Amino acid sequence: MADEHGILGKLSFMARPSPTEATAQLIEQAQRSARLVLVGIGGHGGAGKSTLATRVAEVVADTQVVATDSFWNGSEFELGRLRTQVVDPLLSGEGATYDEWDWAQGRLGSTRTMAPTGVIIIEGVCALHQMFRDDLDVRIWVDAPYETRLRRGVERDGEAARSTWVDVWMPNEDAYVGRDNPVECAQLVVDGTLPFG
Repeated sequence: MADEHGILGKLSFMARPSPTEATAQLIEQAQRSARLVLVGIGGHGGAGKSTLATRVAEVVADTQVVATDSFWNGSEFELGRLRTQVVDPLLSGEGATYDEWDWAQGRLGSTRTMAPTGVIIIEGVCALHQMFRDDLDVRIWVDAPYETRLRRGVERDGEAARSTWVDVWMPNEDAYVGRDNPVECAQLVVDGTLPFG
């Protein structure tokens, strides 16, 4: 694996426990002192963030997942909307209600409500953005090589999307990582090429 972000040292210990188990352990530690645990799972597109979030939600009771992809508006991610409609209400002990972006229809779609209890996983490229990171009880970064991420993206979105991945998504993600340095704040860096367990 190429050491794109200088993190191979953090990755080397990930043989045991599995990334799912390690994330669950961090959540369990945070639950000891909080009614609500906010978890951020960030990483480049195609690294395995959504897969890890899904696996964790299967093994940690009372877990809800919100994707930063739900806050796309057709031209950019509305992180301020994620902050005001999800993070701030939950931190205040109130339920959160937001409209999810419907990628197939190209517009806002269904409305979703989240209760202010248990574990809330925010997963997506910008899940560890500086706007949220100080409010997150657990911060995970999922990493994978460029070629793996591109292959996964094209498998998911189709060959017609390759140029969008290469010319738009991946350069924008690299700029965000360079500017915001989400890897540095992560308590756990997961190798997205390994089985999540």
